[in-house]
Amino acid sequence: MNTENFVEARFYQNDATVKIYNDLGPDTTLMINCNSKNDDLGTHYLKYKQHLDWSFSLSIFGNTKYWCNMFWNNKRYENFYPFDMLRTNDGARGYRDYDLCDTCAWRITNDGGYRYHNKLNFEEWVKVYNW
Repeated sequence: MNTENFVEARFYQNDATVKIYNDLGPDTTLMINCNSKNDDLGTHYLKYKQHLDWSFSLSIFGNTKYWCNMFWNNKRYENFYPFDMLRTNDGARGYRDYDLCDTCAWRITNDGGYRYHNKLNFEEWVKVYNW
């Protein structure tokens, strides 16, 4: 195998995308602000069924993390992590999102946040956050 091609392929595989959909209902706007250690994605206002998405390269150190603060109908939810390589669903260290999705799609609903899993030989929406 040509080493140069292997390196190129490896870096290509280390890209990820996050998509966050407002599934709160027809009359509810989701205000969302997402950040990483290096990026502030700004504040966005998503109407029902609209989505926010962004793509990024993963850190070679395995510590890529994005977090969001969300507001709707006088409710506030902080510390929603749409992508965190180092946090598992139970809070332990592990490769939560890296192992579960290349495109990490989220549905924000009135009862919680659901992530679409597409890497472990099954495809389904899984509830990860309760509120």
